[in-house]
Amino acid sequence: MSGKERRWLDPNKGLFKLSERAIDRLASRYIFPHIMGIWSPYSWLLPRRFSLAETSLSPPRWPGNLRRLRVLLLTDIHTGPFLRPEVLSAIVSALMELRPDLVAIAGDIVTGYPSDLDNFLAGLTDLSHAPLGAWYCFGNHDYFSGEPEEIRERLQSIGISTLRNRSVALTHGETKFVLGGIDDRILGAPDWDQLLEDNGPPHLLLAHNPDFFYEAEARGVALVFSGHTHGGQIRLREGPPIVRQSRFCLDEGAYAHGSCLLVVSRGLGAVGLPWRIGADPEAVLIQIDPPTPD
Repeated sequence: MSGKERRWLDPNKGLFKLSERAIDRLASRYIFPHIMGIWSPYSWLLPRRFSLAETSLSPPRWPGNLRRLRVLLLTDIHTGPFLRPEVLSAIVSALMELRPDLVAIAGDIVTGYPSDLDNFLAGLTDLSHAPLGAWYCFGNHDYFSGEPEEIRERLQSIGISTLRNRSVALTHGETKFVLGGIDDRILGAPDWDQLLEDNGPPHLLLAHNPDFFYEAEARGVALVFSGHTHGGQIRLREGPPIVRQSRFCLDEGAYAHGSCLLVVSRGLGAVGLPWRIGADPEAVLIQIDPPTPD
């Protein structure tokens, strides 16, 4: 990316975003919950369309003596009215058979309320069995109810830790690296100074919204994991997303700018409409190797 890519419409603010959020809340909370008991189209679609993407990266700023790290990236699970617990549990169990070293969950684990998680916690527990743990950062949907702390507590009860403008130093092999998480860009209170004060720039940053990418690069971050966009969720064949959630056109896939890399996942769940077209649900398995010496 050149850093100059911009959309004329900022999807993170304005009347369009307010209208989209209102419609999303209305449909997810007051319409679909009443019909999902007899008709659950997304729970039918998910196991049929779900796929695992895999990529290998060598970020220039990655610790040179850190052994190979395998990270499972999950985003936008959106537990709640569109999903059935047994469907999500089966996918999580299959993913953990890949034996990742670390699980990264980049926001929007609920649709609108902390209670959305209640029937799904047992199925999500397997994620915490990764040797370096499972880690979470808040997304915009986690703030819909105004109770993000309740989400953090529910996740902590099954061994998933939340990083909100803070970082931790993890030991992999005999070498440490820094994992950080920044608060949601739209409804949260992101604080770079707080994030950086303990361990410096994270080698790996969880940031729900990919539009943090250029700020992260300027602050010395090596690698960013994001979601939020759903890859558009609905897009025409071979075409761009109909609704784009990134101001910088960071819709899905891997990107590079300066000395920083970004991975944007289409995510697992759906919002607004219980369906995906042209942007199938996914998880991403990322193999991270140190950069090759010149």
